[in-house]
Amino acid sequence: MLYVWLWGRAVPVSEFLLRAANIPWFFVGFFAICHFLRRRAGPRNAVLTVYSLNPFVWYYLNEARPYLMQLSGALLVGGALFAALDEPEEPLDAAWWWLYGAGITILCGSGLLGVPWAASITILLMFQERFRRSASRAGLPALVMFGLVLAFLALYFAWTLKVGARPGETRMSLKSIPFVFYEQLGFGGLGPGRVVLRDRDWKTFLSYIPACCALGVPLFYAFARGIAVRFGIPREKFRAVLLAVLVPTVAIFALGFVKHFLVLGRHLTPLFVFILGALAFSIYHLWRGRRLVDRAAVVLIVLALTASSLEYRFAYRHEKDDYRDAVAIAKVAVGQGDDVWWAADKWGARYYGLPFTYEPVAGSALIVWKPESAWLAGLKGPTLIVFSKPDIFDENGALREYIEEHGYVETQSLPAFTFWRKQS
Repeated sequence: MLYVWLWGRAVPVSEFLLRAANIPWFFVGFFAICHFLRRRAGPRNAVLTVYSLNPFVWYYLNEARPYLMQLSGALLVGGALFAALDEPEEPLDAAWWWLYGAGITILCGSGLLGVPWAASITILLMFQERFRRSASRAGLPALVMFGLVLAFLALYFAWTLKVGARPGETRMSLKSIPFVFYEQLGFGGLGPGRVVLRDRDWKTFLSYIPACCALGVPLFYAFARGIAVRFGIPREKFRAVLLAVLVPTVAIFALGFVKHFLVLGRHLTPLFVFILGALAFSIYHLWRGRRLVDRAAVVLIVLALTASSLEYRFAYRHEKDDYRDAVAIAKVAVGQGDDVWWAADKWGARYYGLPFTYEPVAGSALIVWKPESAWLAGLKGPTLIVFSKPDIFDENGALREYIEEHGYVETQSLPAFTFWRKQS
């Protein structure tokens, strides 16, 4: 939040520049890969290729939400972990400690869901003698400085929880879990749009099976070959890293079930670092083998990831929530004296200048957020209902029931929006 606040004051306020806030973090991640793999040209080039072409990275690159920031922090921490495990005889120098400390701070500062990952990786590193030995020497200045920053962040997060900051409640289910890996493995652009995916109905995938198989078949072949050699990691270290990945992953999924918090791919952004590393090593391993079938699998993966990213960018089904045009339609209706219900995010309405209230007032749209049937029954029927993401803004189905019972019909749609008017 602090970064976005500073960014908003460093650049002119516009939608384009707000979305560009994550571009610097993309290059921080690029630097982390280049730095920590500087002595291993082949794996480094494989990681950079997958990182640069992956649709998961590109989807969140043009958002103000801090997921690329968290990814860059995770890449710094993951790179530091790789360096610590890769050359155990060499001492950890001051540069390693500064980058590790910066990564931990960015990872935690970008959101509370980064904290379990920071803790898990740090605990793993504490079992390394070179980590313990250099902590009080080369690492002391970085630990002191970033320790103070982390203490401030801890106080800030404690304050936000005290004043009631919570994620929106959306029911978590077992069917949601595969979609995390579907997104992080790069299938997102090849499948249906996110609005359709919100229904979590497997039938929506039927027409996209061929495109997904174009990535899935060579991808899982590559992973099978990589797993066979434990991605080049010695057995004991492989088990330790696997445990360090599983613990925060399972903990966050469990949190989703307990707190009714829908865990999506972005909420497990640090996990992507390990998926990225595993896929990149698998690609490198296949390419180095020089077998025609192995190299063909690599080419297919690269082409499919590129196609998935391009689909995310240019396919209409993947366009993001169109608040700009939705607000424009609502403003025209309000200006004509129509009664408008706004069942969507209020901050999007505010940014694009839609006047709104929480009680019916002429000349303003009425915010309808998770309404109850009794409350809707006491209102005058609207001329226009602007409706987005029913699972979020109409969790109990009261608004959908009202629309059906009172004869409203869908007259228009935009990405993530439908518009309903009463049938004449």
